[in-house]
Amino acid sequence: MKLTHLYLVATVVGFVLPYYQLFQFITENGWGLMEYIGQLFANHASSMGTIDLLISSAVFWLFLYHEGNRLSITKRWIYVLIHLFIGLSAALPLFLYMRERKLSAREVPTLAG
Repeated sequence: MKLTHLYLVATVVGFVLPYYQLFQFITENGWGLMEYIGQLFANHASSMGTIDLLISSAVFWLFLYHEGNRLSITKRWIYVLIHLFIGLSAALPLFLYMRERKLSAREVPTLAG
């Protein structure tokens, strides 16, 4: 399986698994945003995961900006929206998929002979 296909699979998994957990939370707790935020920092383990995700998200946005400029990737705001409304687990592999496609398109095939 090609790396680009793995990125697409990771994008789907990165959408499905987190949203399954979100639906479980909503089923148990309702739509309470403050309850959700409270549970993000409910203990040291969840706080560690939340802080890790926030730092990784900031790095992703820097990477998105600089790599997007370098490769002239347009419509980067789409990845920001995906990141905000779905999550880093979907936005990052989708961006990496599009980045790989852009890099592949830049490669010039050579003719042997």
